[in-house]
Amino acid sequence: MRLQTALLMIGLTGVLALLGLSGPVRAQEPPGDPERGAALYAENCLVCHGPNGEGRVGATLSDVFVTIAPDEYLKEVIQRGRQGTFMPAWSQTYGGPLSEDDILDLVAYIESWGTTVEPPAPLPPRPSQTIPAVPEVSGDPNVGYAIFQANCVACHGPDGRGRIGATLITAFAALNPGVFAVETISRGVEGSLMPPFGQDYGGPLTDQEIEDVAAYVLSIQRAAVPQGGEVVGQARAWPLVMAAIVLVALIFALGVVAQGRKPRTGQGDSGSA
Repeated sequence: MRLQTALLMIGLTGVLALLGLSGPVRAQEPPGDPERGAALYAENCLVCHGPNGEGRVGATLSDVFVTIAPDEYLKEVIQRGRQGTFMPAWSQTYGGPLSEDDILDLVAYIESWGTTVEPPAPLPPRPSQTIPAVPEVSGDPNVGYAIFQANCVACHGPDGRGRIGATLITAFAALNPGVFAVETISRGVEGSLMPPFGQDYGGPLTDQEIEDVAAYVLSIQRAAVPQGGEVVGQARAWPLVMAAIVLVALIFALGVVAQGRKPRTGQGDSGSA
């Protein structure tokens, strides 16, 4: 009995010591700025998780995380992402665009749900000049520009050159780029970070909105140019042409030699008569 009591007292003392140490250690970590985190949330997270964390094409954040240390869990998920989901790694340490301070500010904002801190609601942007229609789809690329800025820039960047998502400025290697663009936006890409945006597949965009954003994406694409501006089929063709000429000349020469070495028919018969 005395041994059990002693062990119990030792265990309680250890727990109290750990609890006493956890306070100063956590206090050393900067708490984060929720107001700055609100702006970062609007720029990077709102498109997937919704204005108030209610979920859109990403997980719901407004519910309480069932974990012992929700702030540490949230910080870890933002830093590293979640493998097998549409959640990418956002920390610069893991290839993302956000610094450690950015992530602390985001965590502070997300933990402030229900307070007066709200993400700013930007006005729908318009292109600086009218974008001509593209033949591959029926959508309006000018409307698609605004949809792209509201839904796609967090991953693909404001000009489509890529951020944590794919670069979109190179023409799609598809027989029908319009159909490919619409299907990819609607259905997403399984096994990648691209979620489905079509309402038929659980996303937030209508069929017309997808046609519009596909038109904008196609309008910014350019055909791939070989390195150094080299024109395929001209500069690289000369070595092949020269090799073909040499090969033909060699075959001709071998034919002439072979022809000269053939025995002349009829000479032996006339000698024996």
